[in-house]
This record gives sequence, structure tokens and C-alpha cells, in this order.
Amino acid sequence: MADNSTKYLIFNINDEDYGIPISKIREVIRFVKITPIHEASEFLKGVINLRGKIIPIIDMRAKFGLQERDYSDRTVFIIVDILGVKEIYNLGISVDAVQDVVDLKEEDMEKTPDIGLRLKSQYLEGIAKVGERMIMMLNMDRILSSDEVVEMREFNDKAPELAEAKV
Repeated sequence: MADNSTKYLIFNINDEDYGIPISKIREVIRFVKITPIHEASEFLKGVINLRGKIIPIIDMRAKFGLQERDYSDRTVFIIVDILGVKEIYNLGISVDAVQDVVDLKEEDMEKTPDIGLRLKSQYLEGIAKVGERMIMMLNMDRILSSDEVVEMREFNDKAPELAEAKV
């Protein structure tokens, strides 16, 4: 019988556990200096230069309407692939800490309740129980609204200019 499990990276934001499928992750890096972008959405903190590629960084605390916190040596950027209208974009999300990687089966996840969550249910794939922990499973392709995807597309169009300016 085939194993129908999927690996998820579990991370922490504001003392709550979240997960995303490993298949959506390019890499995980320690905090590096962010170059601010003026006139961007409040949660778009700026960009980093990752081996010559300009990556926008979204502060997940700001995105989720949580109190922002200064970045520390525990802050981690998870570089993910998100599906835009016509292409896949790389995006960095800042999280408080990475916990671990877990294997989950479809039956380990429950549908997202329609009420009682601070987080918009559109961001969530479901909720998984791992031991005593409840983990909110994020759908990274829905983390940005259509307007925000357009903003990212416009940003990606300008990225080569930003990269040249940083050299």
C-alpha cells in the first residue's frame, strides 16, 4: 500500500504553530538585512539579495494583523514558491522560528472552521493535530490577494533594476 503522506515544515509565529508543504519551499535562511521598499504594502518589508536574485520579504506578523516584533537572530526567512496568475513567484516570509518537519496524511487534517479563528480562513488549508499540538496549515498560493499578486508581479518586473542598483 502506498504511503500518502506529505512532508510539512512547521514554524512558529507569535507562539502559534503553522505549516506549509515542503514542496512549496525553496530554502530556509537565517535573517539577513532587508532593503526597504517605499510605497509598498505594510506587510511587504522590503527585499533581500539571495545569490543575485531579488526576493521580496513579507512579514507574516504584519500580514496576519499581529503585533510586529523586531527581528532577532532567531528570525528565519522561508523562501517559498507562490502561484501567480501566469507564473510562479519566489517570496520570502519572515517567521519567528522553524520547529521541525513532519509527515502528515490527509486524514491528519481537519477542515478549517468557518468561525472562531483570528486568521482569515482563506489562508488556511486546514488544521492538523500532531501529538498535543494544533498546527494551522497555510495555503501559500492564497496568502496574497489578487491585488497583492499584481503588486508582486509589478515588483518582480522591477527586480532587475533593483539588483543592478545594489551591485
